Amino acid sequence: MPMLYQKNISPDCVLAVWHITETKEFLLDLFHDNFFEQEKENRVNAANSLHYLASRAILLCIFPNQKTVLKKDGNNKPQLFINEIPQHISISHSHDYAAIMYSPNCNLGIDLEKIDDRINRVKNKFMNEVELEFAGNNQFTKEQTLIWSAKETLYKLYGNKGLDFKVDLHIAPFLSQNSGELTCKISKLSTSQTYLVQYEIIENYVLTYICQNH
Repeated sequence: MPMLYQKNISPDCVLAVWHITETKEFLLDLFHDNFFEQEKENRVNAANSLHYLASRAILLCIFPNQKTVLKKDGNNKPQLFINEIPQHISISHSHDYAAIMYSPNCNLGIDLEKIDDRINRVKNKFMNEVELEFAGNNQFTKEQTLIWSAKETLYKLYGNKGLDFKVDLHIAPFLSQNSGELTCKISKLSTSQTYLVQYEIIENYVLTYICQNH
């Protein structure tokens, strides 16, 4: 199985990444009768079905033959139940990879993005003045991808609609390495909170994630 890796971010938070090399038919064969998701049939027949199937295959390999249920809340945030026990979960995928995080107690966010210089064309839509000052040059494709990915991770952590990526989400200046952490802030209305988003570079992809205790 092409599980790239699985590791504990904390004692009760697990991160897993899958390298997608299989056919749709192979991934479908991994599903068992104890897996339930209301939109499964539509997603299996969608154009990006491999992403959907690979992210669920991670769960099926981690929780074999256990009752696994995926739902979504009113803000479209996924909810996981293993043998009817609720778990927080966050899911992401990009091109040849899929990733998930799950935890019974922590609020989560995860995002996976391929590094592509096309991000230069849209940087002004999600980067604020401070971010453009230290990472706005077109040669900083990796840094711009990290900023976008970290903001996606914060958006998933926040769990409610209405965040403006340029106005409400802020990434402090950083020097990118193969792994590390980004100091980030969510500023919405009269409140502001700082978070540390972890990141890894996997080949030509960035992976960002956060596991936040309630």
